Amino acid sequence: MSNKLSCIAIDDEPVALKIVASLINKTECLDLIGTFQDSEKGVSFMVEHEPDIVFLDVQMPRLSGMDIIKSLAKKPQIILVTSNSKYATEAFDFQVTDFLLKPIKDYARFMQAVQIAKSNLKKEPTPTQKSQSIFLKIDSELSNIFYADILFVEAYGDYIKVHTNTRTHVVYCSLSSIEKKLPDCTFMRIHRSYIINRKLIQKISKSEVQIGEERIPVSPKYKNELFAGIETL
Repeated sequence: MSNKLSCIAIDDEPVALKIVASLINKTECLDLIGTFQDSEKGVSFMVEHEPDIVFLDVQMPRLSGMDIIKSLAKKPQIILVTSNSKYATEAFDFQVTDFLLKPIKDYARFMQAVQIAKSNLKKEPTPTQKSQSIFLKIDSELSNIFYADILFVEAYGDYIKVHTNTRTHVVYCSLSSIEKKLPDCTFMRIHRSYIINRKLIQKISKSEVQIGEERIPVSPKYKNELFAGIETL
């Protein structure tokens, strides 16, 4: 298994983006998995792939770096890259990893930021630091959905349906992909087409579970796991 840290870079300036990409590519411990001039596409990729480190410009059209930082419930290691140092104080209020000024000419300074990120990633998060929600791309926007509000998730062709207390969201995503991101202490697969919030189960029969008004099928493949995870009298 690779010990490299996955990285993306988001910057609307192509020259600045190329410089950051070249610095990442020459650094043995880093793995560049995406570069984006469009900040909205960068955020969508970030939410989907959860990179370890994000090199982020501040001043970008439509969605600025600060907008991105403020919107994230679960933050990667964020290294800001900008030509204006006035953003440093505000950025550190949001606990960014480090702040690099453009143009980046000092590789040693770049590596200093990387080492800080590596050190932070080695620290195990406490339970209170873990995210309680997930961002889903819905109608070209990123919506923050709390895990506690998700009843179950249903496969829907190339999409999924995320059923919540208030409505159903249709998201372009595979069921296996969302399964990897949902905490397994709360969610479990009970069918090839369904993932449920196990904390919200009301009734269980031989072939289905009831959550709210919905009855959801349980396949034989997952039945033993389902019953192993509940307490009965």
